[in-house]
Amino acid sequence: MVKNPLIIAAIVAAATIGMGVFALPYVIQASGWVVALGYFVALIAVVSLAHVIYLRTLGAVHEEERLLGLARNYFGATGFWIGFFAIVIGLLLGFVAYLVLGAQFIRILLPGIPASAALMLCWLLLAGLIWGSEGRIAGLEATGVALVSFAILFIYFSGHAGAAFANMPLAAPQNFFLPFGAVLFSLAGWTSVEQVYELVRPKVKNGDGLGAGMLIIFIAGTAFTGLLYWLFALGVIGTTAHVATDTISGTFGWPIWRRDVLAGIGLASIAVVSLPLAREIRGALEKDLAWNSIASRAAIILIPCAAALSGLNDLLTIVSVAGGVFISTQYLLIISVGRRTLTLATREKILLDALSLIFVCAAIYSLYAFIVR
Repeated sequence: MVKNPLIIAAIVAAATIGMGVFALPYVIQASGWVVALGYFVALIAVVSLAHVIYLRTLGAVHEEERLLGLARNYFGATGFWIGFFAIVIGLLLGFVAYLVLGAQFIRILLPGIPASAALMLCWLLLAGLIWGSEGRIAGLEATGVALVSFAILFIYFSGHAGAAFANMPLAAPQNFFLPFGAVLFSLAGWTSVEQVYELVRPKVKNGDGLGAGMLIIFIAGTAFTGLLYWLFALGVIGTTAHVATDTISGTFGWPIWRRDVLAGIGLASIAVVSLPLAREIRGALEKDLAWNSIASRAAIILIPCAAALSGLNDLLTIVSVAGGVFISTQYLLIISVGRRTLTLATREKILLDALSLIFVCAAIYSLYAFIVR
């Protein structure tokens, strides 16, 4: 019996919730609410199963290695670099999304400011926070989750969520695959597994006791985040007949006070959530590549800005590529090291092969739909 299941579920939710929420109203409306709901249910189950596999893997190796270390041990330099780029580039795309959203929030608070000036102002804000943080970010994850949750509840209760279903179809076959990357980006929370293992490690030996009970807890934490996302989407769709791909640029018909409150909460959320994200990237660059702190912070500050200025400024494209390609690769790596580490029954191997196929399909579709086409 796992102790403190609510705490564990809260850790999972905290690692999952993020700015991907702003791409979801468009995705849900464009694909149809039944289709989108199906993706949420299926992907909550898929990522939760992958989290249990990773937790069992950490138990089997007694957490002597984390994901990149395990990839290096089992698949050599090739596995390490695939994992490294999937993790780091995926996280850097998160920063690009923050810049795009932050610029939109600034344009709401400062009407008439040019888009390029708003982008640079948001970049200066994030650059100052990242450069001056130097690791002093204890408790900011909880603050970020609270701010994002408040923004979601504000939109839901201040809008007309009851009218949402009248503004979207049951299903739109031409957009059937559209939710894949965006929903996966929004539900991915595998970094929580390493924190969860620290709590359950005293009761674990060789990965035993990490099965059905932990799966239910992971599903509960991820499903709670999914519920918050749906509340936000219903609040937006209920007041906007045609949702924009980033949600924000389609809110100009809202009352000024409502838009200002959303923008203020959104900017505060970005500022707070960006610091734990920067910590993850710095950890990879400084620990795995032995970069110094100045070089790692400069990369975090400059690369997303260059990407946004070069034209990567559509939120749906960013989250779909980050989720469909890079996060799918991260989960493929988790499944691969799990198969190498764990002693699995035949049915478990078949299940992992099915999960791998889902992530491969997500990557192929996202590459084709948002890059090739």
